[in-house]
Amino acid sequence: MEFSELLLIEEIAKEGAKAAQAARGLTPGALIKMIRKQIGLPQIVLARIAKVPQSTISRIEKGQGDPSLATLRRILEALQCDLVLLPILREPIHTIRRRQARKKAEAKVQYLLGTMHLEEQEPDKKFTDALLLQEEEKLLKGTNSTLWEEE
Repeated sequence: MEFSELLLIEEIAKEGAKAAQAARGLTPGALIKMIRKQIGLPQIVLARIAKVPQSTISRIEKGQGDPSLATLRRILEALQCDLVLLPILREPIHTIRRRQARKKAEAKVQYLLGTMHLEEQEPDKKFTDALLLQEEEKLLKGTNSTLWEEE
């Protein structure tokens, strides 16, 4: 991944986390209702402007059902709002990659240890830990496809 892409993803994640925190766990429907009430727009009028049934507005505001993105866009457009849909990382990219590398490295080292056990060889923990770290670093320096391939 290019460094500029990584910076962009991290910035989006940081700002998205701030937006999620600012929303205080409110559902999109609750926010729609708050905005609608603040601008003094009755549900029936919003429904007419957005070209959706009033019952759809009611269900969305109550958090019932699962409206399509197209429906949400029409409603938000009628409220003069934009819909922003962003995937927000739960943890940094390097943490996700390192965890995957560790998982793959542990599987490879376990296989090796099983083979050594069959040959009645028992490596010490220091050797095993060093081998695990070496394999993890090798995976992190390799291609992304290697990191995520199933074996």
